[in-house]
Amino acid sequence: MAIRIRKVNGYTIALCAAKTRPEYGDLYLDDNAHHALSTKFGLDWYEEGRIADPLADERLISLMEKEV
Repeated sequence: MAIRIRKVNGYTIALCAAKTRPEYGDLYLDDNAHHALSTKFGLDWYEEGRIADPLADERLISLMEKEV
């Protein structure tokens, strides 16, 4: 899902890009960026013990591990 990151009243929020119109200053994340971030968050939360299953893309995890 493509996402727009936007500042509203001093807060940073994430919105579905398909359901919102672009505004000046938005940061647009395409489907690929969203998938990469979801994988990273899932792995982080799993490693922190917050969730039992990383719900992450194994291919991306393998590539991420090679980069550190």
